[in-house]
Amino acid sequence: MFGHIFKKLIGKSEKKETAGEKLAVNFRQKSAKFSDFLGEKFQAVQNEFYTIRAKCENLRETNYNLGLKHLEKGNLSDAIFRFRFIKKFWPDLLDAHYQLAYCLVLNKKPFEAKKILEELFAKNPDYDSKAKELLNDINTALNPTTEQPSSDA
Repeated sequence: MFGHIFKKLIGKSEKKETAGEKLAVNFRQKSAKFSDFLGEKFQAVQNEFYTIRAKCENLRETNYNLGLKHLEKGNLSDAIFRFRFIKKFWPDLLDAHYQLAYCLVLNKKPFEAKKILEELFAKNPDYDSKAKELLNDINTALNPTTEQPSSDA
């Protein structure tokens, strides 16, 4: 009896937790932790989705501008990559065709550049005159005239 009163005074319960009750408490704690974990992961995935969606909205313009920056800095392989990417996925952006051909000429690949410019003019025969000049320069370089003006006069 004295033990019972002492336990009441210091706050200890006489009731012992059963194994089933311990298991239930443990399960609730682990379930809450798992639920929090899933909530955090879902939020992270949702944030990543919104980031990717925002980047995809401007993908064409971003790649075109990056291509121009690479061209400006002389990074021809990076610029060519960007302009090829645009040409493949947005073939209606004809400026990328011209920039790609220009980069290929600078990279000493005139045959590829000529092919790109011919595709460009097939899509729009009235495209900018600088593209026509570039094509003429390529044709002249690939087919030099054999007749040279004589210097005898």
